[in-house]
Amino acid sequence: MTTPDWRRLTDIVMAVPEKVYEGYNSHVGYNNLTIFGKQYGWDGVAWCVMFDWCMYDDAGLEKIVPKVASVSVFTEWAKKHGQWSEYPSVGSWVNFSNGGHTELVVGFDETYVYTKGGNSIKAGATDSGQGNGVWQHKTERRAAKVVGYFAPHFPDGVCPPTADPKDPRGGKAVKSWRYSKPTTAAPSTGPADKPKCPPFPGRSYFLLGAKNKYAKQLQTWLHKGNWGPKYKVGPSETMTQMDFDKVKALQRHYLSALGPADGLTGPKTWQYAFEVANGLRKK
Repeated sequence: MTTPDWRRLTDIVMAVPEKVYEGYNSHVGYNNLTIFGKQYGWDGVAWCVMFDWCMYDDAGLEKIVPKVASVSVFTEWAKKHGQWSEYPSVGSWVNFSNGGHTELVVGFDETYVYTKGGNSIKAGATDSGQGNGVWQHKTERRAAKVVGYFAPHFPDGVCPPTADPKDPRGGKAVKSWRYSKPTTAAPSTGPADKPKCPPFPGRSYFLLGAKNKYAKQLQTWLHKGNWGPKYKVGPSETMTQMDFDKVKALQRHYLSALGPADGLTGPKTWQYAFEVANGLRKK
C-alpha cells in the first residue's frame, strides 16, 4: 500500500530533532545561519517559512508550494489559488500573528492546533524576540493570533486529515488527528516482494559529525554499492568526511538526477543509494 503524500511529509517533519539550529554570536545573539537556509538558498535571514518549504522539498513536494520567504506572500498565493482555509489540516502552513510567524500543522483537535516550526523557541522559553531552532507547540485554534491556513493540494489527490467541513480537496472533516510514529509491518517472504526504501528522515541526520542510526544505514548502502573510498573498519553511526566522499561518488555517477555532487544527502540521494544497494537500479 502506497503511503499518502501528506503522511510522508508529516513523518519527515516529525523526524526533525527539536533543538537549537542557529549559530550564536555574543554581539548579535542568534544569527539565523542554519542548514535550512542553506537548503533554501538564502541563509542568515528569518527562516520560519524556509523551514516549511524545506520540509516539502525533502518530501519531493516542493513544486506544489511557492518558494517564498514571507508569511504574507504565501498567504496571498494560497488565497489566489483557492488553497486558503480557516480550519487546520495536517501539513498546512499556519499564518500566526498576521504574517509574523508560520509553522506546519502536525495535528489538531476541537480546542488546539498542534504545530512544528523553524525559527521558533521551545515552549515556555523566552528569547527577547529571536527564534533559534525547531520546536513543537500547541495553540488554541480560536486564538486571535491564528489568522488561517495555507492547505496545499497533494499530487496523489489524497486529502490529509482536515477540520474543514468544505475542504476543496474532497476530504471529510474529522474532530481530531494526532501524530503517532508509523508502525513497521511484519516482513513478507513472498517471492514477488521487493524491498521498500525507508522514509527519508531529514537532511540534518547526514551532516558532518552527525551520529545516528540513519547515518549507519546510509553508509551500509554506500558500502554495498561500492561507492567511493573503501572503509577500513566499516559503516558506523557517525558521518565522516569519507562518507561525504562516498556520497559524492554516487552523486557524480547519477549527476543529472542527483547533482551537484556536494556530498550532502537529500531524499533523492537516499533513494538512489538504497536502490543500487538492493539491486533495484543499475549502475
